[in-house]
Amino acid sequence: MSIYSPDVRASMIYQADPDAARHYHHVRNTLHQTCKPYLNHKVKVQTHDGNTHEGILAGMDSKNVYLFITVSTDQVRGFYNPYYKPYPYPPYPYPGPVSGNAILPLVLYELLAISLL
Repeated sequence: MSIYSPDVRASMIYQADPDAARHYHHVRNTLHQTCKPYLNHKVKVQTHDGNTHEGILAGMDSKNVYLFITVSTDQVRGFYNPYYKPYPYPPYPYPGPVSGNAILPLVLYELLAISLL
């Protein structure tokens, strides 16, 4: 069931500046050409927000750069439940943090710098 009446015209809320759109397209193409030879190399990525990430450059598509990173459960993120203990319960002491691997997608237009490590 629609709550919008058909006689109400849609009004433009946002439209990207054509110059900005061309600039982002140029940045995306430049990043692809620059980063392609460095796939599977260890890199450090800095975003416009000041966040830095280290990992292996796993791939790119039209919108994202993908980093292969190692994470541990002592950096609690997402849906990790620190109180979950598998059944049957392991003997004391419980094992320490477990490391794992993940792919971190980073949006192309938010990247400030990529450097080799």
